[in-house]
Amino acid sequence: MNFAKPIEIAEDIFWVGNFIPGDKFQSHVYLVRNGSESVLIDPGSEKTLPLVLEKIYSLVNLRDIKYIIMHHQDPDITGCFSTLEKLFPEGERYIITHWRTKTLLEHYNWKTPFLLVDDINWSLELNSRTLEFIFTPYAHFPGAICTFDSKTRTLFSSDIFGAISDKFFFYAQDTEEYYKGVEFFHKHYIPSRAILNYALDQILSKDPELIAPQHGSLIKKDMINKVVERLRNLKCGLYLLEAAQKDSKIERLVRVEEWIKKLFDIVIFASSFKNILHAVYKGLREEFPEIKRIEVLGKCDEEDVIFSVGDEKVQKTSLYIKEDLFYNNKKIGCLVIELEKELNNDKEKLLHLLLNQIKHALAISLKKELDFYLLRRKAHKDPLTGLYNKEYLIAFIQDLINRNENFSVAFIDLDKFKNINDTYGHLVGDCVLKEIAKELSKNFRREDCIGRFGGEEFIVVAKNMPGELLCKKIDFIRDKVASLNTCNIRVTFSAGVSEYKHGDTVESILERADNLLYKAKQSGRNKVVCEKELEQ
Repeated sequence: MNFAKPIEIAEDIFWVGNFIPGDKFQSHVYLVRNGSESVLIDPGSEKTLPLVLEKIYSLVNLRDIKYIIMHHQDPDITGCFSTLEKLFPEGERYIITHWRTKTLLEHYNWKTPFLLVDDINWSLELNSRTLEFIFTPYAHFPGAICTFDSKTRTLFSSDIFGAISDKFFFYAQDTEEYYKGVEFFHKHYIPSRAILNYALDQILSKDPELIAPQHGSLIKKDMINKVVERLRNLKCGLYLLEAAQKDSKIERLVRVEEWIKKLFDIVIFASSFKNILHAVYKGLREEFPEIKRIEVLGKCDEEDVIFSVGDEKVQKTSLYIKEDLFYNNKKIGCLVIELEKELNNDKEKLLHLLLNQIKHALAISLKKELDFYLLRRKAHKDPLTGLYNKEYLIAFIQDLINRNENFSVAFIDLDKFKNINDTYGHLVGDCVLKEIAKELSKNFRREDCIGRFGGEEFIVVAKNMPGELLCKKIDFIRDKVASLNTCNIRVTFSAGVSEYKHGDTVESILERADNLLYKAKQSGRNKVVCEKELEQ
């Protein structure tokens, strides 16, 4: 097509716009040639006026333009009119618009009088055709209107069906590139899906043969329903997102909106917090390959809980992004994203916009996970001492073995505990058990596991601690307990300490520690026997 010339799109209806190469937001101007009652539709801006005027001159005399329709008040429609008004010869001439639009356009102080669609019963009778006006409020302006030519069934849709695209199609094409441009435009331009669908219903009620929007591509009959279907379920109101308050770049906002939909699916269908975190990591990696690991640190009953996904071999660096996670205004953890290298400015802005959405979903899911974690802990706790029970101890040791981690085990038994119960009663016996539990707990780290194995037996599992060191710690505690009056009586214990060896099972390492405990009892009680001592 020769865009330097007028293009007749229907009988006596011409596109007289100015095609600007590289402009993603092409603006269209239309002329209805109708003798001395010709109509100029959305005259355009100062930027496009020179070529638009050339095309108008080639079709009609300026004095023949009696009506100028302005579908809304934006400068891409009205910007040129102060200049154009001075070029018009004297004669009867009107600006046709909605009263809401007029209240703003009056501030230009134009001399051309207004003719309001509200006052002419939404219809304009011309000498050879009738123009009908359609009210499409809030798409995108409260007083937005469209125009329908009943003679050719051409509908001038203003912003509706507009597009933002790198590639310009004069007529809409059944390609994904075209549809994406239309969706891109409406996502941020139309306030809501309900408003968009109301406008679409009003337009379709006219059964148009051709739709001529002010932006984007003209839509022929065979394409109208296809475009409408793509718009029906579109999520609009992009500027309602929290991200829009912090960023004005449309491409980034659309990416954020797409991520929100993706994140919604992740949260709905993922079976656990770990699965959600893994899906978030995978999704972010597609956008930011610089991300190497994601960690979420939570707190559960004063205990740190860490969830991690990514390359565990990557050394921790100072390159990371940290976001606190809040649930009901209370901090419940933080999200840490480790980077292999720095992000450029655009990528960093996009990542922070995404994180503003992601962290809300993660916080909700983390809260559920921590609540569940707390329930599991309570289910695995001994009600008297608050230590872990036998089932949890066995599972903890098995997990360390599965991951081939180094650890040592201490098997502890109170000496002559039956005599305590028989002499002082079970209440004193319970008191002793609780005090021993406290003494063990305050002498070990959070990552270690301390439990009541049954009766008066305790087990300590110390991660990444050699047996010799654990033996010294247990002996220190033994000596301290023996020197105190625990619950106003003298209490002692014996213990055996073994260290994990490759090939050990839960049963084998506990059996070795139990055998060492037995040796401590045989040698007079109130002693700790270590594996290393026997080996020497």
